[in-house]
Amino acid sequence: MINHHKFCIAPMMKKTDKHFRFMARQFTKNSMLYTEMIHSNAILKGDADKLLKYHNSEHPVGLQLGGSDPQSLAEAAIIGEDYGYDEINLNVGCPSKKVKSGNFGVFLMKNVKLLSSCINEVKKNIHTPFTIKCRIGVDDFEGEKYLENFLSTISDYGITTFIIHARKAISGLDTKRNRSIPPLNYELVYKMKERFPGLKIIINGGIEEIGDVKKQLEYVDGVMLGRKIYSDPAFLLQIDKEIYGNNSNLEFSKGLQNYMTYILSLENKKDVNRAITHLLQIIRKISNTKEIRRELLNNVKDNSVDLEHIFDCFKEDLTQKVHLQAR
Repeated sequence: MINHHKFCIAPMMKKTDKHFRFMARQFTKNSMLYTEMIHSNAILKGDADKLLKYHNSEHPVGLQLGGSDPQSLAEAAIIGEDYGYDEINLNVGCPSKKVKSGNFGVFLMKNVKLLSSCINEVKKNIHTPFTIKCRIGVDDFEGEKYLENFLSTISDYGITTFIIHARKAISGLDTKRNRSIPPLNYELVYKMKERFPGLKIIINGGIEEIGDVKKQLEYVDGVMLGRKIYSDPAFLLQIDKEIYGNNSNLEFSKGLQNYMTYILSLENKKDVNRAITHLLQIIRKISNTKEIRRELLNNVKDNSVDLEHIFDCFKEDLTQKVHLQAR
């Protein structure tokens, strides 16, 4: 059985929507995908179809929830399960100001009693695997003993998979600075795997090269990358072979063509625009495509642009001179 958690694409707000996930799946068949974090109240009070529908090819795909009300989280998880997600994940790692004001995300690491209630309520109501994404600590809630106690307590409630960002969060910093301050502490995560060999531990934070991914897998069960994948989706082409040991015969040009065909099938203008922003992450890596980028950007503002013509030009350009190798 494939351990899809060996390589995971991190949940990223305004990035890992259904369009980006469809594109990512063109370059890796085995990696675990995740939605953006979706607050439980948004699902309960908003348009669940708009938030939760996805393309069937995305599997395996996990739904990441945010929130701190046990009942609301349980109800949202039930809905997520009904949509067929392969995993429900609770965000216990986001340090943003909005998250702090709502007392969820990483700030649940300060209130293990409330977090435990959330976990207990969700697990009582779903059969889908339920996992946690957290940090190694937050503010003064830090250190080896704290993290060991945290994992011990939470695992007692039936959580067996933890995705751990190897950097503690500091509530006085904005989200961007919380990605680089303080330094990463991979060794602490390795120690937790040694202390809890029965838990599945996935490490996250600052990993950017395939060699680094392989090195991390010597110590933990899986690796999660986020911003690296969004800025360079073609990186995924090497994952199935290098990490999972199988050749999925995926090709860069074919994957791009599949994604462009997908964009042309979209009926909603906002969906088209979102999908194009992800496409730009790919084609900006390719030489001599400034004109195509400009036309695609214009499409975001102008309904009259002929996308099919632009894509045909790009395919021709690709065939002639582009052989992008997975790095």
